[in-house]
Amino acid sequence: GIFNAYWEPLTFELPPVSDGLTERWRRCIDTALPSPDDIAPWETAPAVEQASYVVQPRTVALLALALQQSTQSPSRPR
Repeated sequence: GIFNAYWEPLTFELPPVSDGLTERWRRCIDTALPSPDDIAPWETAPAVEQASYVVQPRTVALLALALQQSTQSPSRPR
């Protein structure tokens, strides 16, 4: 999540998406946007195409990538 407690907009650089992944960051929450655009489930959240994201003053934003599920069970300590 990104928190901007400052009184002016701030630009945040996003971590790069790994090579070979086609997924993009998605904007799930941005409290500066009017409802109902302020919150969206990951499946319908809009993709963020740029490498940075502008967060408005006194705003919370949540950008997310899809998590890949492993088909292997986690190893147990012995």
